[in-house]
Amino acid sequence: MLMTAFTFIGANAAINRANNYLYASNATATAGKTVEVTLNMKNSKTITVWQTELVLPEGITLVGAEATDRWSEEITKNGNKLFSETETAVADGDGVIAKITLQVASTVAAGEYEIALSAIKMVSPEAGDIEQDENKVFKLTVEEPVGIKGDVDGNGSVGVGDIEAVLAIMAGGESTPAADVDGNGSVGVGDIEAILVIMAGGE
Repeated sequence: MLMTAFTFIGANAAINRANNYLYASNATATAGKTVEVTLNMKNSKTITVWQTELVLPEGITLVGAEATDRWSEEITKNGNKLFSETETAVADGDGVIAKITLQVASTVAAGEYEIALSAIKMVSPEAGDIEQDENKVFKLTVEEPVGIKGDVDGNGSVGVGDIEAVLAIMAGGESTPAADVDGNGSVGVGDIEAILVIMAGGE
């Protein structure tokens, strides 16, 4: 009889994990800019408290989180952790509870990155604590910034300031994809020469 009871509890816990969890939608970002990602809650039980922690690739940081109408209370951010401190019920179903903002560094190469929601825990008055055994992963596709070739300083035109920006990078400053004007994979004298050609009317 005792074994049957434990089996029933274990089955219930598995069902709750399968039907109550957080997940984020895939998104596309541009290197050097921020991107907004929707955080969603799938729930078959009434949820009053939740928390999760983002596992982020190098160069991508969590900079903000804002609740939506489905979760009307403030969401707290502590490093890469997100959690609700107030006991606000969320209706059963599936929908957006927050919009989170990620900063993508200009040094992040174009490509597809996996971001995980880990340590997911939800609290239900009906089911108690619901903790996920596995991370919920979403994909962030990073694209190279589209701009004017040679506009290294980002002012919308090509001029002396762009040469100065390349020189600063060559002296040890932080590089950006736009600085590789000649497309050889590094920043150097060739990029200054390419900027001079553009300034003279070339491409």
